[in-house]
Amino acid sequence: MTAEPHVHRDPILDPPKKKKKLSTGAVVGITVSVIVHALAGLYLYNNKFVLKEMTYEDEAVDVELMEVPPPPPKLQVREPQINTQAPPPPVTVAIEPTKKEDRQEYTGPPVIVPGPPPPPAPPAPPKPSVITNPSWSRQVAPEFPERAQSRGIEAGSAKVNCAVAPNGSLSDCRVVSEDPAGAGFGQAVLRAARSGRLAPRTVDGAAVGARVEFTTRFRLD
Repeated sequence: MTAEPHVHRDPILDPPKKKKKLSTGAVVGITVSVIVHALAGLYLYNNKFVLKEMTYEDEAVDVELMEVPPPPPKLQVREPQINTQAPPPPVTVAIEPTKKEDRQEYTGPPVIVPGPPPPPAPPAPPKPSVITNPSWSRQVAPEFPERAQSRGIEAGSAKVNCAVAPNGSLSDCRVVSEDPAGAGFGQAVLRAARSGRLAPRTVDGAAVGARVEFTTRFRLD
């Protein structure tokens, strides 16, 4: 390979060299670079020289000043006024007397006007009721119980309560107590009460039912 000979060029006498043309890639790169720089410059210009519109809200509270009402007027004490004038005289109404010819005089005997009748007498208190208690018309005569005899008991008693019908018969008899207990004296009285008879209890003469309680005593002769 041989080196190219160096040719000396005179810038005044020699014609100008032809400029080399740029390739397509170089043209595209330069164009993109110019666009990017233009956009960056526009962005910086807007940020620096365009004033942003700021919105402010006034959150202060409105205060309304109210005038203080004036104090109420002081009460003035009025002194009582004394009326010094005399009261007017009373008015006299003239009443014409009744003419004599219009009156009729009574010349007869005096008339006695009866007073109110006296109040009626209070009713008489009711008479107390006449009550008679039952009495024996046929006495109960029980037999001495064999149970007491077998135990060697020679005396005893029994208290019995019975209902007396208006006809004097005894019913619903029950033993209240007996002495000595369990010797059979109460049962002996209950058996004999079936044949007993009483004059019934009466109220104002009318026989009424009642209950009687009686004691029967026993003694072995």
